[in-house]
Amino acid sequence: MTSSHAEPHPAYDEFSLLLDPDVYEPLPEDWLIGITDVVSSTAAIGAGRYEDVNYAGASIIAALGNAWGSFDFPFVFRGDGAAFALPPGGLMAATSALRDVAEFARSDLHLDLRVGLVTVRD
Repeated sequence: MTSSHAEPHPAYDEFSLLLDPDVYEPLPEDWLIGITDVVSSTAAIGAGRYEDVNYAGASIIAALGNAWGSFDFPFVFRGDGAAFALPPGGLMAATSALRDVAEFARSDLHLDLRVGLVTVRD
């Protein structure tokens, strides 16, 4: 899989291909994997803060797309967090976005957002 920042990758228009392992390619070892997770999200949701938890969890996708200059990168939103992948040239954008979103979650939403960034190799 590559980013449009490198070379185009195929797009699939059939939902059934989602479960076809033949359409997947491993990410290169030097690519970055980022992840976020709202700490104690179950308790926050139980306290009626479902929207805050979702907002904190999804914020990295918006922040990273803006920092990277494109939303053409793989990502997944999981309700109380998200994960994404970027080529190695995205290190500064990813680091900055992760720090900014964690600070936003803490200062504005009063939620602790764990963030992490590793290479596929690691």
